[in-house]
Amino acid sequence: MKIGIPYKQKFNQVISLAPMRGDVDGSGKRSNSGGGAGDRRRQILEAAGRALAEVGFEEITTRRIAREAGVNIATLHYHFGSKEALLTEALRHALSQAEGYLREAMGAAATPAGALEAGFETIGEIARERPGMLRYDLVLRALRHEGARAEAQAVYATYRGMVEELVERHKAGGGTLAPGVTGATLAHYAVTAVDGILLQHLITGDDAATKSSLDLVRRHALSLLNAGEGRDGTNHE
Repeated sequence: MKIGIPYKQKFNQVISLAPMRGDVDGSGKRSNSGGGAGDRRRQILEAAGRALAEVGFEEITTRRIAREAGVNIATLHYHFGSKEALLTEALRHALSQAEGYLREAMGAAATPAGALEAGFETIGEIARERPGMLRYDLVLRALRHEGARAEAQAVYATYRGMVEELVERHKAGGGTLAPGVTGATLAHYAVTAVDGILLQHLITGDDAATKSSLDLVRRHALSLLNAGEGRDGTNHE
């Protein structure tokens, strides 16, 4: 799949929450002038996302976020009330943007099988830029905090839901699944397998092994979808 904007540039604009056009000063940080409360809130969320991606939940401080956002700590508390509320909202904002990018890539495909392939290709690009730290930081926090557990469960439910949506489209068009496979089991398998592969990549940084493993899961998922042909008409089994 060819993506119009190079992934790293797109990631910097969307996933990693870099400042967007018209909202930055000459330093590359957001300008404090102009805009209302909604703009200031988004400014803080994006700054928190950048800081979290750099240092993680264990090392993040409100002082670090305020400096990144170009505001004082009182402003953080005014908009979010507490550090925990700010971090939760910042993570939710970042992961929502990531989900949107993935949906955009998959939505451009003409068929459910093509969308599944597009999803795997996009995930491979994401892995090479290594932006998954926020999600895994959330998973680690989920082991100790009930609120983080609920957030993590919602993230994975969203990704499983995306696969299940593809399965429903596939079935609506007369497609079938392999015997014993349901939309829910295929979604759980695909998300779990991909998650493990991306976690390994964060540790090893081995792009080739990650690509190979993702390709194996992709081909297996397509075979379970009984989709022998991909978007380009070539056989993938």
